[in-house]
Amino acid sequence: MRKRLFHSLSTGLWMLVAFASQVLVAQMDFAVIGDAGALTSGSKTVRESIHRKSVQWLILPGDNLYEGTYAKIWNPWTSLGMTFAAVALGNHKQSYAEERAFFSLPEEFYEKKMGAAQFIVLNSDNTHRSAEQSAWLEGVLAATESPYVFLVYHHPSYTVSSFHTWEEKRAFQLTIRPLLLKYRSKITALLVGHDHLATLLHFDDLPVVLSGAVQDVRLDKGVDYVDTTNPQHPIHVKTAWYYDHKAYWAQLSIPQPGQDPEGSVASVHFTRAADDFRSCSATLRTGKRLELAPNCLTAPPRLPQ
Repeated sequence: MRKRLFHSLSTGLWMLVAFASQVLVAQMDFAVIGDAGALTSGSKTVRESIHRKSVQWLILPGDNLYEGTYAKIWNPWTSLGMTFAAVALGNHKQSYAEERAFFSLPEEFYEKKMGAAQFIVLNSDNTHRSAEQSAWLEGVLAATESPYVFLVYHHPSYTVSSFHTWEEKRAFQLTIRPLLLKYRSKITALLVGHDHLATLLHFDDLPVVLSGAVQDVRLDKGVDYVDTTNPQHPIHVKTAWYYDHKAYWAQLSIPQPGQDPEGSVASVHFTRAADDFRSCSATLRTGKRLELAPNCLTAPPRLPQ
């Protein structure tokens, strides 16, 4: 009897471990942390939260150095086994050349495929190369057949806070915006920074993940307006979820080829770093609006308009 019970427990434990292993390999997890290039209590709290969640791949949507050296800022992250999956240049840096060298970037703008995900990284800070970037981007988007396509760049293409406007990088945005519309069906989401906030938005039906509440957190409010810069195609810019003005990071989870069950989708989880609380989760389907999970309803309301 005792042997039979031990055998049953052992078998159950083995099945549990096997199932957990399948879950682990069925997706790749990334931590999206924009505007993180400083050593502050906020960045330390975020780093420790990411480490507790065992996420190793980092996506940096720009502003990767505010002071000091790249090694001083980022060695505390890499010493925990974290590596850089995709890095975009921002307006806070040493220089384009120094940042490219430290993060081993092939160019100021480039693409990188990891499993089922394709990251298309742009340099929104360099408006002198806007035409060159848009021509390159169109070629990449026209050719892609990846199930999950994420554009990673620093400056949001529409105004999403009271601190900055999209017109700061007007030349870049006006060349990129038409491609967002033209190839909308191939794009899963935009991963951006610049505004030190944690929020999910829509540009019409295009999901936008802004994960910049890391080393500095700003008090602001959500947005809901129509941009009519192009009267032929006005864009509705609207906040889908807004954070509680604490340090946050976003966990991006991507199903992998051959592992994802039918009907599975990518997801993003905004995590409050101090207590690892998932304040909001959302599903991401290429070419579709994001869908908020019920936990997003527990988040504090946005500040009054």
